[in-house]
Amino acid sequence: MSLAETVADATPTTPAGVGPVGWASRQGARRHQADAAAAHRGPGGRLAVVVADGVGDTDAAGFAARLVADHAVRVAALEGRPDTAVLAVHDLLVSTGDLVSGDAAAVVALAPGGGDPRWRLAWVGDCRALSWDGRTLRTLTSDHTIAATMRAAGLSVHPRLEHVLTTSARTVGPDGVGTAVATDPGVLLLVSDGVHRSVPGPALAAALAAGGSARERAERVVELAEAAGATDNATALVVVG
Repeated sequence: MSLAETVADATPTTPAGVGPVGWASRQGARRHQADAAAAHRGPGGRLAVVVADGVGDTDAAGFAARLVADHAVRVAALEGRPDTAVLAVHDLLVSTGDLVSGDAAAVVALAPGGGDPRWRLAWVGDCRALSWDGRTLRTLTSDHTIAATMRAAGLSVHPRLEHVLTTSARTVGPDGVGTAVATDPGVLLLVSDGVHRSVPGPALAAALAAGGSARERAERVVELAEAAGATDNATALVVVG
C-alpha cells in the first residue's frame, strides 16, 4: 500500500472539522491509467488533497500524474498555499529534463487551518473541484482549455477543443495558476475530466447525496462515469466535512 492510500484510509487521524477523505478510479478504455489522487496531512494536521490527470495515454503521462499528485499535497500542506504547490510541481517537472517527460493537469485543495477558515483551491488544466452542501452542486474551478477560452469569448467551439489545455503542470507560469476559495463546502469533490465530461451535474449530486463514506461516494461517482461509457480514465476524490 502506498503512502497516499494509507492516508486515504486513515480516518482516525483526520483533523478536527474535516471529515474522512477517500477516492476511486477507473482506467476505462485507455491503455494506461494516467490519473492519480493523493492526500497528505502536514505537521499541524492540515489536510491537502489532489487529483491529477496525465496528458496522453502513456506510461510517462501516468508517472507524471503520480509525481504531481504526491509532490503537490506535501508542498500544499507544508506551505499552506496550494498555488505554491502547483508552481513547485512545475519546477520539479522542468528540473527533471528528459527523465520525466510527461505532463499533467491537476487540482489541489487545502483544508481550513492556520487561522484561515476557508478551503483554498489551485489548479491547472481541466481537473475540477465541486462542492455539495446538501442542496446545490457548485463548480469551484474553471477549465484551462481552448474550448473554455473560446466559449468565454462567445465563440462556437469544436468538441475536440475541450481536451486541448492552455495550462498544465509543466507549462504554467507564475500568473497562470487558477485559484479560488470556498467557505464550508460541505462535501468537496475533486474529479478528472473523465468524470465531468461524462456525468451530468444532477447525477453527481445524487451520488454524493446518497451518503456513505467518502470512499463509497467516490466509488459511486466513477461507477457513473463507467456506466456512461467514458473512454477516458475517471477519478473522483471526496472529502466529507
